[in-house]
Amino acid sequence: MIHNVLLIEKDTGAIVTSTRFWKIDFGESEIVEFIHGFNDLLVTEGLSEDTPIFAGDHKVFHHMVGEDLILMLVTDGKDEERRIKEKAREGASRMETALRGQSIGYVKDNLQDILGELIFTRFKISFVGSGGVGKSTLLRLLFGREPAPGGYTPTINVAVDSSETIQFGTFLVTVWDFAGQAVFQDLWAFYFQGTDVIFLITDSSFRNVMQTKTLLRNIKKEAPAVPLFIIANKQDLPESMQSDKIKRLLGAPTFQMVATDKARREEFIRLMLEVSAKTVGVQLPDLPVSEMITVRRRTEEVEAAQTRIDATEGGYETVPYEAVQEGAATSTTVTTTVVETETTSSIDTEVDAEAVSVVSDPARILHLLLIVQREGMFESSYHLDYSTELIDVNAVTSLISALDSFSGIDGDSGGADSKTDALENIEHEDNIVMVEKSNHFVLALVITNSSHEDEYRKTMASLLADVEMMYSDVWTNWDGNTIIFEPSVFTVLSKVPLKPVSLDYIVKSRETGKALPFENRDVGAAVVAVKSAIEGSDTVGGLVRSLDLPRDQVLGCLQILEQYGWIDFKVAIEDDSHLRKIGDVGAETRKAYGEVVVKFVDLCDGTKPLEDIVRSLRVSLPAMKFVAQKLVLDAVLEVVA
Repeated sequence: MIHNVLLIEKDTGAIVTSTRFWKIDFGESEIVEFIHGFNDLLVTEGLSEDTPIFAGDHKVFHHMVGEDLILMLVTDGKDEERRIKEKAREGASRMETALRGQSIGYVKDNLQDILGELIFTRFKISFVGSGGVGKSTLLRLLFGREPAPGGYTPTINVAVDSSETIQFGTFLVTVWDFAGQAVFQDLWAFYFQGTDVIFLITDSSFRNVMQTKTLLRNIKKEAPAVPLFIIANKQDLPESMQSDKIKRLLGAPTFQMVATDKARREEFIRLMLEVSAKTVGVQLPDLPVSEMITVRRRTEEVEAAQTRIDATEGGYETVPYEAVQEGAATSTTVTTTVVETETTSSIDTEVDAEAVSVVSDPARILHLLLIVQREGMFESSYHLDYSTELIDVNAVTSLISALDSFSGIDGDSGGADSKTDALENIEHEDNIVMVEKSNHFVLALVITNSSHEDEYRKTMASLLADVEMMYSDVWTNWDGNTIIFEPSVFTVLSKVPLKPVSLDYIVKSRETGKALPFENRDVGAAVVAVKSAIEGSDTVGGLVRSLDLPRDQVLGCLQILEQYGWIDFKVAIEDDSHLRKIGDVGAETRKAYGEVVVKFVDLCDGTKPLEDIVRSLRVSLPAMKFVAQKLVLDAVLEVVA
């Protein structure tokens, strides 16, 4: 078991960066002992340079990173030696790649992400059950929260807890909670992808146990090879069946639980972790739960190490172009630059940094809401998240509804046949909510500033006209269900894309992503069809041609899948690619990569190959290729040849 990872200087033993996964110390005395053993190893004939070294009670696997650094994987000595050696070798290779053209601060901040699956074992656990059996309450217990006030609230599709991960040591467990109602079962095959264990929850009543038996049969059809366990919840109620009887009825291992009892939290966590560890053949350390787990929110996946430039120490680091060409050995000059903690700024000394910082960015879209009017009340049909900023959809909807109820907010409506009425812009948490209203819908766009207001309003008015036409015949018999309007998302995404998508983009499938914010079966079926059509990797154009779906639906599904982490887009960029500027570099990109990226983009006029532009800037070609790919995906650059 790997319990500590260190990156140290070869000559001095000084720690460059380190991380501890379990509460097992590896201190200065052990490092000194390792350095002595490492130096002895180098002068001992017949021993390989990667022979493990014992330091105290620890078995240390190691590999050189460049000429001056050593990556150390500190273990308890119980793992297969060949396997850990391979991890040390691959980890050192990733370190070298990450350090090309970047400061050591990047490695310090992203050590775990650089090593990724070399260190971590990942599990996906799916919680399934009928409405009201206590799945969400069980997850609240798991994550140390109070039960939700006000009684039972139905889980819609996949609950928010699906975006959280339990980390215990070097094991990561992602928990999914999704509804067992029949309306969602068409999507089960989609959500079960990559699942290691299924927990099927029952409330222990005879009626629900029989319903659970039906769910169990359906799950076995969709995920026959996935281990399944029954959680017999609400064992404190007088009408509950005993867990052994439930086990006989359902024919699966069954564990009793009371999700509202805080005292059962550690018991449940240990049960879940032991089941997970046993299922994938790893051994759970003999440690108290309190020393094993941390709960962390699973935010956007960190990109591969080599695609990021350190944002914490001044931006992009100047590196001699010739020293880091792909396939070339790293020179002494580069090594010296890398191990320094101070970053050499690449901003031209003639540039006024203060002036740069106050340049106003064009408006960025943060959120889009389609709101339906019903008997004078507004209700959100769906919400598209264009950013990582959180928003309270209900609060925004209520605010718009309240303002609309006051006289004069609508301004001149133009009569009953008017297509759109502009509401006033609403300031909300330092952003602007731009609102357009039609006969039955309200479109709300949350943006950072009003620099493109006229352009956005024209687009919003056009979208509302399209959506009104799509649903012109539903109002006579409409039952108030806003889910029926979700398919309009494809029309919305064709004009306000989450991300511009080119037919030349390469699509790569990921095993799991985050919860999708849709309940409509037509939307779900389209998303599943597109996701299922991606085999390994394919181009967007190839998918459009192969699927019997409208082009806008395919492109919309791809945008949704990418935004919620189910796929990745890639762009083929070569040393001789010709790029052309089509947009401006935003403040976040400038902050992350430095002003050299602005210069780079300005030089991209479609006439010069990438390698010539990079050579003129004297920065790393491999690193700048990765940055260029991001800029193309962000619609700042386009590939012309």
